[in-house]
Amino acid sequence: MGGWIWRLLGGALLFVLGAAGVSVWQFSSYAPQDTPITEDKGALAWFIDDYTKARQDFLVRAEVLTRQLQDVRTIEVEVPSGTSTTELFVDGLYIPAQGGTRRRLLIVSSGVHGVEGPTGSAVQRLFMHEFLTPERLVGPLADTGILLLHAVNPYGFAHHRRFTENNVDLNRNASVDEALYRTVNAGYPLVDPLINPQGPADTTSLGHRLFHLRSMAMIARHGMPALRQAVLQGQYQVPKGIYYGGRALESQLQTLGPILAPILDEYPLSMSIDLHTGYGARGRLHLFFDPPKDPKVRQGLEAAFAGQRIDWGSGDDFYTVTGDFAGWLGQLRSRGTHLPAVFEYGTMDSQKTLGSIKSLHITVLENQGAQHGYASPADQERIRRDYLEMFSPSAPRWRTKVIRDSQAMFQAVLANWPRVGAEH
Repeated sequence: MGGWIWRLLGGALLFVLGAAGVSVWQFSSYAPQDTPITEDKGALAWFIDDYTKARQDFLVRAEVLTRQLQDVRTIEVEVPSGTSTTELFVDGLYIPAQGGTRRRLLIVSSGVHGVEGPTGSAVQRLFMHEFLTPERLVGPLADTGILLLHAVNPYGFAHHRRFTENNVDLNRNASVDEALYRTVNAGYPLVDPLINPQGPADTTSLGHRLFHLRSMAMIARHGMPALRQAVLQGQYQVPKGIYYGGRALESQLQTLGPILAPILDEYPLSMSIDLHTGYGARGRLHLFFDPPKDPKVRQGLEAAFAGQRIDWGSGDDFYTVTGDFAGWLGQLRSRGTHLPAVFEYGTMDSQKTLGSIKSLHITVLENQGAQHGYASPADQERIRRDYLEMFSPSAPRWRTKVIRDSQAMFQAVLANWPRVGAEH
């Protein structure tokens, strides 16, 4: 769409909204509807919102698999904290290929964005229970190793933040090349005044009441794709800003790297499935994959997800990131091929303009409160509640849909997986 059309539509919208006196909190009543699905108590039981309890359940299930299978190895990486009263760990479970020949490695990771951990953990533990059976692992998956990484950002899981204690987004932080931390997001200064306000978070302030109008003005001037990319790509110059990628690799990744690299190198082919929530249509499991430069990677992913809809970034609602975790796992390999995949469970219809603005506003308010405090206890309660609901919805129908979609997707992928990458 031409720039003049954006300006015309944006100007008209601003005039209408301004004349109507629409405020941010009127927009905040916008909420996507859950899929009309009957809630399932069995599905809901997989969700454990408390980090420590979810970790305990993961470890119990890991112990069961350790007794049932051969040469299983557990991984425990303590994450130091200067403020948390909860002990924090990234936990892993490595099940080597049970048939002797090691051809393929499947990695499933959760909680890279900590507040998304309840859903990722639920899906992981479902995967352990329903799909990591001895019959499957000594049968059709006998040449496949399994690596699970639980709560990669335990601080964020325990404290309901997307980011680490250092305000670092691990999905913008992961790289074996330190040049990442010198990357300049050219579009970020444009949006910085909007998304990184100073002072205590006050939902009644003029800046926040006009947030949607200011956002729409920017969209009208620059277009949604350019602004989405500027905001979400990742940035390395504003430590207290949102989507900060850090100045160096975070401690848990520094420790995990040397542990994971030799495991990856045992297999000619690996695929990682990183579990996320937030972006996309509410109640839909999206496959958002960055377009790979290597055609063999694309072919491998298409084979693994045959029959599924993959978004390769062809639409205006897509964006790319720097320093992503799934890509970093592939960088750890000294040889062979890695297929990075992301499951994204949509919550806010953020592929649409209003959903995108609402999601961004909640993120801005939460980060402002984390960095500068809150204007009142009421502000703190409301902002934290909205933030948690955006990344870990409590709606039973949404959670039921997550479990059902995950069951179907894993069933399909594991059926395809033994036939993937025979040439690698």
